[in-house]
Amino acid sequence: MLLALAVLGLPWVLVLFRDLPSRGVLLSVPVAYFLAHYLVWVGLSTGWFVNGRGFTGGVFLVFAIFSLGLLWSQRVRWAELRLTRDLWVAGVVILIVMYGLGVALRWLNPEISGTEKPMDFAFLNAVARASEFPPMDPWFAGEPINYYYLGYSMAAFAVQLSGIDLSVGYNLALATLVALGALAAASAGYDLAALGGAVGRARLAAAALSMVLVVLAGNLAVIREIFGSQKDADLGYWQGIGWNASRTIQREDFSGLTDYTINEFPSFSFILGDLHPHVMSLPFALLAVSLAVQWMVAAGRLSRSSLFTQMLSTALTGLLLVGLYTLNAWDAPTFVGLVLVAGVLGAGRDWARWRSLVPRMILATALGVLVWLPYFRHYITPSHGMGVVQVRSDALDYLQVFGLFLVAVMVTLGLFVWDVPRHRRLLVLFLGSGIAAVVIGGGEIVTGLMVLFVLSGLVLWRRRSDMTVAPLVWLVTCGLALLLIAELVFLDDFFAVPYERMNTVFKLHYQSWGLLGVAAGPGLILVWQRLSANSGVRAAFGRVTFVCVFGLLAIPTLAYPINAILMKAEASPVSGSLDGLASARRHRMSDVITAEWLRDHAPRDAVILEAPGRAYSSDSRMSSWSGVPTVIGWIQHEELWRRSDERIAEREADVNTVYQAKDPMEMRAVLDRYAVTHVIFGDSERERYGQESAERLGQYFRTVLVTGTTMVFEVSAKA
Repeated sequence: MLLALAVLGLPWVLVLFRDLPSRGVLLSVPVAYFLAHYLVWVGLSTGWFVNGRGFTGGVFLVFAIFSLGLLWSQRVRWAELRLTRDLWVAGVVILIVMYGLGVALRWLNPEISGTEKPMDFAFLNAVARASEFPPMDPWFAGEPINYYYLGYSMAAFAVQLSGIDLSVGYNLALATLVALGALAAASAGYDLAALGGAVGRARLAAAALSMVLVVLAGNLAVIREIFGSQKDADLGYWQGIGWNASRTIQREDFSGLTDYTINEFPSFSFILGDLHPHVMSLPFALLAVSLAVQWMVAAGRLSRSSLFTQMLSTALTGLLLVGLYTLNAWDAPTFVGLVLVAGVLGAGRDWARWRSLVPRMILATALGVLVWLPYFRHYITPSHGMGVVQVRSDALDYLQVFGLFLVAVMVTLGLFVWDVPRHRRLLVLFLGSGIAAVVIGGGEIVTGLMVLFVLSGLVLWRRRSDMTVAPLVWLVTCGLALLLIAELVFLDDFFAVPYERMNTVFKLHYQSWGLLGVAAGPGLILVWQRLSANSGVRAAFGRVTFVCVFGLLAIPTLAYPINAILMKAEASPVSGSLDGLASARRHRMSDVITAEWLRDHAPRDAVILEAPGRAYSSDSRMSSWSGVPTVIGWIQHEELWRRSDERIAEREADVNTVYQAKDPMEMRAVLDRYAVTHVIFGDSERERYGQESAERLGQYFRTVLVTGTTMVFEVSAKA
């Protein structure tokens, strides 16, 4: 499918990225994947179609026809495709190699257990099973999913087309994200380098560097492992640096933990294997980076394209940008702003450009909201407002996460400032004051980030009309702004102190990693070209210093994924398979058989009842593995998604009633309330309610399946 999309996406990227040096050919797969799936989503949102392989195959055929028709309508631009043919071929190679790497990662660690994988698998199964959208919440029967479900729908779309089992499809979806993320990062890096004046291999080097920094590199926390004791090195993945690299920025005082944050980055995500919204959104957030560059460059010149092309480009931009909200709501404000403000910066003070830009901005936003309206009608945000950060990040902890990127930012900005001799003292003043501010501020990073942000903003303002510099500096400025915001305010959600800013840091840092990683690739290549163009002792010293500094930083950065992959494979209960339930088939075979029976035999409107789920446990596995909704699944997660809805506690009490009640009328009343069709009795239920509960259920309901220690009772329709 991916190779077909590499071809079918070409006419769409020609429309979207017509002003970029690459013409967007590296983005043909993610763009085509997103657009083809949109047709699936909108079709199921109407309720007119039946979800399944026949429907998704038909949609793919329709998309192929649209794509070929659009390609024919742009036949006057086929010469541009011929000029970028080699780059497109390089993109196909990246796709195959990175997909293979992703498959290898999952082959070593295929299990769908631990962390939030059961939740992700539950949503994937529920979306694949849904008769229409929005899909039903597998852990809150009778209610639609109140979460960002589009990524799961995209994964299910690919799985249905291929006809593979969802337990394998889960892992192949992660491998696909590795490949798409690499393509999107490489594309942005290539274009930024080309705009900056790089040619030939230098452009490819920038693309490769952006790809490595964003998708493959780790942070610098592995230095703790390098210089730690042998005992620390033997702790394994979960207790050692494999996991702890994502929990680096923490603050404690005499009373205990005061600030707990998550510092995840893409290579950690792919090794961990959670199919979570921030991971599924990554390739498309990076795609938005190229959209921002396109809008900035295009706004700097009056368009000569046809009205049809302009309108189609605007509509597709709105579809992609607002669609980020359905993938991961955190990404939408950031990347919508990134693209629209890029257009404003590109237009400058030219009113003719503004007259062309403003209607496009309004139209893209309005159309984007309109085409995703079915999603907005059902989704309710769980946030409670904003809060002010009280405990901020320590600079030494911070540098373990973003040290490489911040050094790259300083070097790149330094190059742009150094170009103007009268500004060189200003550069020294800024960098010196930033270091002093961190020291005076008690070692907190926030003042240093402020100084870098101001410096970046000044460079952007002075070079805003220079399209060789402005797009790159705009990405740097936005990346620094995200880091700074997380040190000042947080989005108030379900979590309290010391976790109150945990999600804000998590999501904004993840976005910043992508922006700064993409910018660092071409930035460092341009700096190296400048150093190589000069001769003499000072230039040679500069080159040696550059190689030494970034060579030393690269060692721990690349050491992390290697160490973490090996540690995670060692910690995995099974390797050598892509079946996410391979371990369960060995140790919980009866549960797997039960879940597959439910998936294959339970009607589409079936509802099961199983013990209420404890977060991050093996509870609620029947609903997770089958997609058949249960009355209440993982309680903490439902509280997070539904603002601690009082019905959650009611459902928990009702489930307990069924398993503990001796009065069949009382039991039946609860089952009818939630339209339960099947009651599950397995190890979780036996542990909580005792074997006598199964005996009572057997008296009142027909046993339809017994496998191992797991039983399924059928609740007959009420006469």
